[in-house]
Formats: sequence, C-alpha cells, structure tokens
Amino acid sequence: MKNLKIALILAAFFATNIGSIAYSQDVLSCSTLRTGSDVPSNGNMECKTTPTSLIFKIYELSLCTGAATPSNQALGATNPCTKLHYDVNGEDIDLTAGGASISLASDVSLAEGTYSHALLKMNVDFSMTTKFQFAASRTADTSPQTTGAFCYSNGSDISGAPVSGASHITCGSAFPSTVPASIDSIKLLGEEAIGFDMNQEIAISTTLDGVTSVTDLYILDTDGTQSSGDLTYNPSDGTPILSGSSNRKYIMASQILASPVVISPSTSSVDLGILVTDSSAIGFDPGNGNIIDNGFNGLIIQISAN
Repeated sequence: MKNLKIALILAAFFATNIGSIAYSQDVLSCSTLRTGSDVPSNGNMECKTTPTSLIFKIYELSLCTGAATPSNQALGATNPCTKLHYDVNGEDIDLTAGGASISLASDVSLAEGTYSHALLKMNVDFSMTTKFQFAASRTADTSPQTTGAFCYSNGSDISGAPVSGASHITCGSAFPSTVPASIDSIKLLGEEAIGFDMNQEIAISTTLDGVTSVTDLYILDTDGTQSSGDLTYNPSDGTPILSGSSNRKYIMASQILASPVVISPSTSSVDLGILVTDSSAIGFDPGNGNIIDNGFNGLIIQISAN
C-alpha cells in the first residue's frame, strides 16, 4: 500500500462552463448564437454554457479498480473502490471554479495497480445557477414574456419540462444582483416502461469541453440499496408515479476514467478534478426560438497520479 498526498483541484478543469440527467452531446455553444432568433442546429435545440454554481451534497468520492455497482458496495462484498472522501452526512459542494473544496481523508492508502473507474455518491437533489449574455436580445417564454440579452435561471424547479409560460430562464436588460439558483431532483433514471423501476441508466456517454466519459448511474434508497418497488404507472398515460413512502436519496455514479490512474512504486501524489465545463444547457422552442428551459448536462471526474 502507498500512502499518498491527495490534492483536489475543483477549478483546474473549469472553462467558460444528476427530473433526469440530460446528457446533451455535440450541442452548439451559446456564445456562437448571433441573433435573437437563432437556435442551435441540433435535435435537442439547446446551447451549452457553464453554470456559475453547481451545488451537490456529496457523500463519497472513491477511486476504483473496476466498475462500482450497488451489489459490490454492500457491506461484506468485495469492493473495488478506495475512499478518497467520505461523509455520512454529506457535504454541500459547489463544483464550479471558486467553489468550496471537498474535505479529503488526511492519509489515504492506495494499493499499487491500475484504477479504471471513479465512484461519486451524491444526493438526488441539487441546485444550479446559470447566466449568459447573448450577442443579441432573446425572448424567454415566461408569463409575461421577458426579453433581453441577459438570460439567467429564475429559481424554478427544473426537474421536468416547463409548461407553457413557465420557462426555466428569464431574460432582461441586465443580470439581477443575485441570480436565483434552479433546483433539480434526479429520482428516476432510464426508460419509462411498465414494470421497470427506473433506478439505473447504464453506459451513458457524456462529452464536456471535448472530453468524453462513460458512466453507470444508480438510484439508491436511504439504506444504500438500489431503489425498487416504489414506482407505479398511471394507467391512462403511463406516467411514472413514486409512492408517498419512497425514500430515494442517493445518486451513485460509476464513471470510467478517460485516462486510467496507475499507482506505481514511484507515485507520490494523486490530483483530482471535476469537469463542469458545458454542464448547463439553455433550451429553445424550435418553432419561434424562445428560451424555454435549463438542463443539466452531467459532470466528468478527472484523476491523475504523479
């Protein structure tokens, strides 16, 4: 075992930027839109930018020699992961540049070998603040509609698609002194299908700032087991409904590292980064170009050994 200096650098990979996680791929940058009527030329009709805050309650960050699953994280199982950070109560962390840093274990021991995955365990609820100054005035589908080049999150719940006149984004002639954070809750993952618990989404590819990674996502109950048996479907339209006693609390992400971490006899330190560039998406109505929603594009864990 090697006792290593562990350094977390939240801002190191920060550039000009988990309803359900919407991993938008190859979406146009908001900065390339030229006029108030332009919309991105992609199927999702949204542009990407960087949130000014992205706050998750984080319980665990681990480095793993293989994929983490709910079963191998159970007490007594053969666990491929070594904890770098663990807080049973969770720690509210702003993952954007200038945010607070994660409290890491003071003396972490890692066995020599190759670590291919990272595990991140977070609360299902989080908040995101988004603001962007467009090159030309935009119209947001609020009620009444708001117009201006300065567009920002308005404190709405972004867990689901907005109804008409309730855009997640407000636009105006200037940003307010304090931009309110939107709130999201990721309690359902996967396809809506009768008899499926919507408690996992496997091999989701995410691209942020030109970096691509693949993640397995699981929803866990308060006892750490994978959520199940608490979901029914409305017989009239198939809408998923969580029971009133549902206790879905955690998102567990097992992410393949873009570059595996090799711990060797000469390794002296491990550096951690969380990439949030392009993590926010501003969505448009394809018909009239009005702004209608704000979504979360995911995040990528980056770890290297020296």
